[in-house]
Amino acid sequence: MYSADEIVNIAQEIRPYLPKLLDTPIAQQVDGQLAGLLSQGPTEPPATQQIVAVLSQHELTREWLRLSLEEHTPAEAILKLLRTYEPLTGSHNPIESPHYVCPVASCHQEWYRRSSTVETPRCPIHDVQFVRDSKGH
Repeated sequence: MYSADEIVNIAQEIRPYLPKLLDTPIAQQVDGQLAGLLSQGPTEPPATQQIVAVLSQHELTREWLRLSLEEHTPAEAILKLLRTYEPLTGSHNPIESPHYVCPVASCHQEWYRRSSTVETPRCPIHDVQFVRDSKGH
């Protein structure tokens, strides 16, 4: 069993990374749920159970929770792990996920491709197709 403090710390730690883990509307929804739970002083088991429930709804936040609690992985390392493709059988070198950005110069929206079967999304702000970042993130 994990302490309430551990759960609260993970909820606080993941919030700035939500836009990099989830699509914008979902990231905003999860952030709002976490903000509400954290503002209630979530030291009681029902509140921490609700935090775990919110983070368990999505694959990447669920994996973040697991890596934080079970492997004590730091946030930046978790983000890098979650942005990495699963290697092919027999391959021992992970490949960084391709980074896509909105082509509008002042826009900071970004997306990471985790599977070649996923279609590149459109920027939720400018409604234009994301383009591959040539900087090699």
